[in-house]
Amino acid sequence: MVTLISFLTFIAFYLLYGTSKKMVAVSELGTGKWKCKNKKIAQLTSLALMILSLGLSCYYWGLGSGTFSFFILLMTVASLVILLAPLRLLNYRFLGILFLCFILFETFLF
Repeated sequence: MVTLISFLTFIAFYLLYGTSKKMVAVSELGTGKWKCKNKKIAQLTSLALMILSLGLSCYYWGLGSGTFSFFILLMTVASLVILLAPLRLLNYRFLGILFLCFILFETFLF
């Protein structure tokens, strides 16, 4: 569940980051052209994913702890996206390996 919340938060922030006017168009994940053409839809989709992620974290950890955990997770994901996206380190292979490791850690350690 934590991995799903983290993944939804990552996707939501990456979409919002991609629709920013100051960001240089990086299409490592293949969404660069789509985000440029459908800016309003991408923003609404990312906000819907953020609300879904916030709702899931509030359901999983409770109202106060879930909200606090969501904002801590959002700050962490935002920092990683802002640091790694210009370096072009966010690609399908890296994210797939990272997601698989998180699923394995969550399954076997918790």
